Amino acid sequence: MLKQLLFLPIALLSLAPAARAQQYEIHVKIEGMRDSDIYLGYSYEDKRYVVDTAPMDGKGNAVFKKGKRLEKGVYFVVTPGPDYFELLIADNQKFSVATKRANLFDNLEFKNSPENQQFYGYQKFMREEQLRIDALKALQKKNEAGKKDSVEIYRKQVEAAENGIEAYIKNLAAKNKGNFLGSLLNALRQPEAPAFDIPESVVNKDSVRRLYTYEYRRDHYFDNFDFADAGLIRTPFFKSNLDFFFQKVIYPAPDTIIKYADRLIELSRANNEMFHYITEYLFQYYQASEYMGHDAVVVHLADKYYLSGLATWASDKYKSEIKERVNRMRHSLLGNIAPELLLPTHENTYVSLLKTPAELTVLCFWEPNCGHCKKELPRLWSLYQKFRDKGLVVFTVYTQYKRPDWDAYIADHQYDWIYAWDGVEGTKGGKPATFSTGSDFRTLYDIRSTPTVFLLDKNKRIIAKRMDVETLEKILNDRLSRNP
Repeated sequence: MLKQLLFLPIALLSLAPAARAQQYEIHVKIEGMRDSDIYLGYSYEDKRYVVDTAPMDGKGNAVFKKGKRLEKGVYFVVTPGPDYFELLIADNQKFSVATKRANLFDNLEFKNSPENQQFYGYQKFMREEQLRIDALKALQKKNEAGKKDSVEIYRKQVEAAENGIEAYIKNLAAKNKGNFLGSLLNALRQPEAPAFDIPESVVNKDSVRRLYTYEYRRDHYFDNFDFADAGLIRTPFFKSNLDFFFQKVIYPAPDTIIKYADRLIELSRANNEMFHYITEYLFQYYQASEYMGHDAVVVHLADKYYLSGLATWASDKYKSEIKERVNRMRHSLLGNIAPELLLPTHENTYVSLLKTPAELTVLCFWEPNCGHCKKELPRLWSLYQKFRDKGLVVFTVYTQYKRPDWDAYIADHQYDWIYAWDGVEGTKGGKPATFSTGSDFRTLYDIRSTPTVFLLDKNKRIIAKRMDVETLEKILNDRLSRNP
């Protein structure tokens, strides 16, 4: 399957700087257009950035020119409308392009840029072939009701067309080996899986072959990417390929993610800009992830690349912020033994989390005046009634220091689970006051909101966290069905 080059509409134009010294000079002539401004820009992640503006004279001529070089990438020229066409900015940055206003794309012609002329030929070929494939698929679907022979004929024609596209791109990439167009075209190709020799004795040979093919493509997904060529970053498809790989290709378990993240980052070290981009992409991506357990990926990336000093672009302030953040995350990662909490109870005795016997323990940090807690704690109580006879214990920690609020909630609800808090009552300046016991539970469990729920196994190992009661119930049902 091809990773198609995207032709996206321009949603937003914003100014961004170009880079490096020397000069670029791009002459543009658009027949039928005059006295207008046109713009030169490039794609970066999900946005497009303008780097230059050129006024068009009365004959449709304009020049993008500055005393600096542009970074390599897929750029676009935007005209009023907005209509646009794409071009490559690579080593040769002095060339001309001509077209007609009536149809910018179909009339493109480049001078002094064989690479751009070939890129245009690729785009035109892809557009025509895609239209042909779409027409064949429409005929295939139209005949699904009764003409099976016709369906098979169209299916084979689609397959042949797709194979033809693959061969075309492979051939064009080979002709452009060593330049940016070659790098770009190779990156659009997935590695071809070998023909696996599956013994006849194997049951479900086709399923096994599909599994082997998937594993091969997973492990070789980036083989055709030239990570020494940072121009790939400024293309419409680069980030989408990273997103696809980490969202759809690999299994989203922390250990698996860490394995493939490290592998990709190691490949990216062929180029400092690429290394910076991919490391930062992964770090930010998994910080924003809502999947349970992905904080382990963040801690790993922080330790290995940022706090170790490998991320030379990171300022001392940025690294200090990262260190502070991950130090709150690392204590309560999935698979860790839960940090000990030795806290006063509502009855003014002390209770130890780790010494509380239970087949499973729900650890819930909460407060009475939290709107979400008011909804979730009654649900947690109902869940507790359902599973308490199977060895479930609920250990709650009140996160605030207003004893009267805590007392009132307990009196109103009469939930007979463990109530603990971090408070010690005393006096300050002759007046009653509440002091922390110094348990540091907010850091140990990275408590930033309430309720925050953890599930611990018999050995007090963290097996799930930061979930609502509905999710907790599904996990309990699944776990107890496997271990009745």
